[in-house]
Amino acid sequence: MKTQKLKSFTRDEYVSYYGSKKTVNVPTLYREVETEVRGVWFSTVDNIDFKAEDFATPESGKKFLKEVIDKCYEYKLNTVIFQVRPTNDALYESDINPWSKFLNKERKEGINPGFDPLKYFIAEAKKKKIEVHAWINPYRVSHEQLDKINMTKDQYLNTLDDKNFAKNHRDLVLETSLHKLILDPASLKVQDYLVETILEIAKKYDVKAIHIDDYFYPYEKFVDDAEKQKRDVLQPTLKIDDFRRYNVNEMIRKLHIALGTIQNDVQLGISPFSIYRTNSKWFQKEGKEGGWRKGSDNMCGVLEGYETLYCDVYKWMKEGWINYCVPQIYFEFDYYMEKDGKMIDKVKYADMVKWWAEVARETHTSLYIGQALYKYSDKGAWSNSEEIINQLKFNQTYSAVTGNIFFTYKNLVADKPASLVEARRLLKELWKKQTKTK
Repeated sequence: MKTQKLKSFTRDEYVSYYGSKKTVNVPTLYREVETEVRGVWFSTVDNIDFKAEDFATPESGKKFLKEVIDKCYEYKLNTVIFQVRPTNDALYESDINPWSKFLNKERKEGINPGFDPLKYFIAEAKKKKIEVHAWINPYRVSHEQLDKINMTKDQYLNTLDDKNFAKNHRDLVLETSLHKLILDPASLKVQDYLVETILEIAKKYDVKAIHIDDYFYPYEKFVDDAEKQKRDVLQPTLKIDDFRRYNVNEMIRKLHIALGTIQNDVQLGISPFSIYRTNSKWFQKEGKEGGWRKGSDNMCGVLEGYETLYCDVYKWMKEGWINYCVPQIYFEFDYYMEKDGKMIDKVKYADMVKWWAEVARETHTSLYIGQALYKYSDKGAWSNSEEIINQLKFNQTYSAVTGNIFFTYKNLVADKPASLVEARRLLKELWKKQTKTK
């Protein structure tokens, strides 16, 4: 595989690995293979990838979903990760969860769109040999900040459909510092409800996988006045941070066990925040405590999924609880900041891919890389239309990387910025053949 040094798009130098003078080399050519995952997330929360008007009638809804499949096929994609549970609701016919409010302009739960979007989407995808993963957000109840819509917790819950678990179990709903609502991760009743939800999807629909994104405990802080009492009952020897990780671990473990009990061969996939834990050597270098001896190379003090979201994805991979992992490596090759006239490296794409590839190989977990198609802009590193093209080439230097997933669908159809439009043209030149998933 012939490679060449990668020149920084914003600095007059070659891109190097974090904390090193070693330059990043990228293959000069992209090698098409027979089997690799080529996917896109289809985001439904807050109507990111569609308008409520698209589902004004069953006919318009079906027409729109067919256009989504056709567009994915045009880009030689073979996988769509369809968000079917954005806020404790459903974009599928459910006995457990109410119809999503994002399917109608009234933003009201429980209104039947007149057809089953997930069922129809799967049927159309099959015609193009495209696989569908059912993407769920486990804990999120509200996407809105309640203070900005002038509502209290109870007032918001009153607006939900009578079928909504959160409305019927108010004591299991917590409020974050941003006044958003989530289900209590420590609740065994919540965990059982999530198992019931994913089993309904897995048994009823021909999906390749159940897919969970990076929202476990929230990015912002939240207050649970009863958390210490819960800890004392369930795991009294654990510190609060470890207790939170234990709660999420239990949810993932139970989902893994549940999926193993059904006849359908449905995988469990996780798309975590890109940084699991920072290598402790970078903390030590600054005379600080923190990190992990096997962590990734990046600036210390940046957000880590393990510490902030209580997502112990390495454990899940090691235990074999998940089938695949899609880290959201939404960084450019040369991500840095300016401070006191100096350029200070923060997190670099090549280091992240290297770390995840090594972990995937160690744990025998399938690895696809989450790519930031949404980041293209008119200035800076992401005005370089070849940024993701070079990333796709770089991924091929690691055999453990067996696919790529783009965030998000609307960026396949947007007419600006110019760098995005050009990147899509280059992508079509890169991906000339249809490939199969494993």
